[in-house]
Amino acid sequence: MPPSRPSIRTLAIFGLLLVGVVCSFAFHAALTDMQVTYTATAVHPEENPSQVADASRHVVDLDERLRGKSAAVRRPIDRAAMNGSFQGNVPPELYILLDDTEATYVIYDGVYYHWNLTANEETTFVRVQMSPATAETVLSNISSSYNTASSQVRSVIESGSTTGWNVERGIYRRGGTYYAVAPESDTAIASKLLGGFLGYVFTPVGRGYVAVALGLLAYHHRNPLEDRFLTVRRALVVTALAVPVALLGTLLFESGSTSRFVTSPVSALVVASGVVAGVLVYQRRWAVLIGFTGLVTGLAVGAGVLTLGVIGGVLGGIAVLVGLITGGIPLLYGIVFGCSHSHGISGDS
Repeated sequence: MPPSRPSIRTLAIFGLLLVGVVCSFAFHAALTDMQVTYTATAVHPEENPSQVADASRHVVDLDERLRGKSAAVRRPIDRAAMNGSFQGNVPPELYILLDDTEATYVIYDGVYYHWNLTANEETTFVRVQMSPATAETVLSNISSSYNTASSQVRSVIESGSTTGWNVERGIYRRGGTYYAVAPESDTAIASKLLGGFLGYVFTPVGRGYVAVALGLLAYHHRNPLEDRFLTVRRALVVTALAVPVALLGTLLFESGSTSRFVTSPVSALVVASGVVAGVLVYQRRWAVLIGFTGLVTGLAVGAGVLTLGVIGGVLGGIAVLVGLITGGIPLLYGIVFGCSHSHGISGDS
């Protein structure tokens, strides 16, 4: 006789296990790829003012901010540059562009200016003061000494580039030369931060999936080719498996804050609890479903508050939101594997 093939449900379990394992390493993979390339470029006082603005928080490049803007938007700045000051209402677009311009100097039409801005928070009325400044004065005032810089900064100045995460960008002075130290790409920083956040979110999601898959496989251990239905009690056992799975993953692959030993298991538990919700949906036990959802929500938020205070409560709320979305997959498994002529919890084994 030809060997029996695994059922579609069994294959679905292994598929969930595979997805869970991949997601479980998301945070670990993100952390190993958090290095950013920083470069140090020699700048001459009369050249590349935009490069200075890119490296220093003390200088804002208004040429870049106002690029492509209409004459009406640029007019107040033109007047301030020509007359030394401007006060009055400005177009809303310009008000928004200037709202966070808290710099000592600006670059406009390729020229450095001393900059002072006062804005009315309730209207678009602003007071702008601009007076020309020499490039040498600007670089001298905003630069830091190479001798007092961090070892990472000294390394990038000596070699021209380096990789790291905590390199302080800025203008540095070594002898008679100024160096602009900045990330090779600000977009790369944003993408790595996004990757780290997604890894932080999806790691407990993956561990929740792994727990559901392992739990369902455990109920098939007597005969992997036989489909055994889920009851509420069995689904609760499957959900609880998320805690040891997440704890083991945190212990082996993460380091740092001990709060992860609380937040990660709780987040994984929220995701895995979707399998219980699926069984309850199949059984049409709506009141129990609402109560169970409230219990899981309270557990996640409460654990976050006890661990990290108010911030932990916010993170717990995010975990619930993510769990409700990504828990849709375990919910489907709960519905499918909960299919049985019996709606009770008898016959558990």
